[in-house]
Amino acid sequence: MPQTIQRTRWSVRTAEPERAAEHLLGLPDLRRVDVDPGEGPFSFDARRRGTDLLSLWSSSCTGDVRGEVVAETAMVLFWLKSGTGSVDDDHDVPTGRPSLFRHDPQQVRWCGYELDLIRIDRSTVEAVAAERGAWRAGPIEFQPHHIPEGPELAAWWLMVRTVAAEVLRGPGDVPEERERELTRFAAAGLLTAIPHWPVGEDGPPPTAAAARFARAEGFLLEHAREPISVEDVADAAGLSVRGLQDAFRRHHGVTPTVYLRRIRLLLAREELESGTAESVGDVARAVGFGHLGRFASSYRSEFGELPRETWSASRRGR
Repeated sequence: MPQTIQRTRWSVRTAEPERAAEHLLGLPDLRRVDVDPGEGPFSFDARRRGTDLLSLWSSSCTGDVRGEVVAETAMVLFWLKSGTGSVDDDHDVPTGRPSLFRHDPQQVRWCGYELDLIRIDRSTVEAVAAERGAWRAGPIEFQPHHIPEGPELAAWWLMVRTVAAEVLRGPGDVPEERERELTRFAAAGLLTAIPHWPVGEDGPPPTAAAARFARAEGFLLEHAREPISVEDVADAAGLSVRGLQDAFRRHHGVTPTVYLRRIRLLLAREELESGTAESVGDVARAVGFGHLGRFASSYRSEFGELPRETWSASRRGR
């Protein structure tokens, strides 16, 4: 009988700063935390679901939270949905962009915030990085304070959407093999979004793109807005079309065509939500869609609304 693993769930809501600090210290990566309630009514809310391999955490707080993070057993990333935040005291983090904590102690501050956080097993990330980069498995280093943009950011959100759908809405008991597969999928999303290399190197080594899949994925993201074909991606990576299809199914669970379409849809949504786009058609063409009808249909399937609805709402909000 296959072994199972349990996704645990906990949540807390409090108006007491001391209790909020107590629950924050329950997180495996926080070593010290101070909670300043500020002026006015104080509220703190936090929810977590997942396993030691992969978990998601959401929190909101009206006060000022300062702490020290030491991410030893996992790669830990957070992204602000509202409020302000900084790491290392002097690096402000933008809203809606993931920030990765280093392995060594790091100072963090969040003020009047709503944020989400993901923990991905460190050994899994290192193993997936070695496969993708064609180097020996071991500790890796990430480009400090890197903030992904464009297609690499879209690839990140594609991973987060997929992981959240399964972790938050899936069953409590899952096959351990499936949880490990999902953790590898999350690791691949992280590695796509943030440049990395083996510890001890000065930067990404010449072999960082040696793995054919890494070259294929890099080419696809670099040219995501252009009219590229599966054959173009396969040629750039030195793969057959069938080999490319198999590699994408193994790493992302979908074909390269589906992956590219979803990246383009996320790019389109970011443009439409900005409130600066002149028209839906301009956005569709800018991200690589040549047929507006198919774009609208795919967009509605992905996000549950038509692109014109997103565009109109953002224009009104702006």
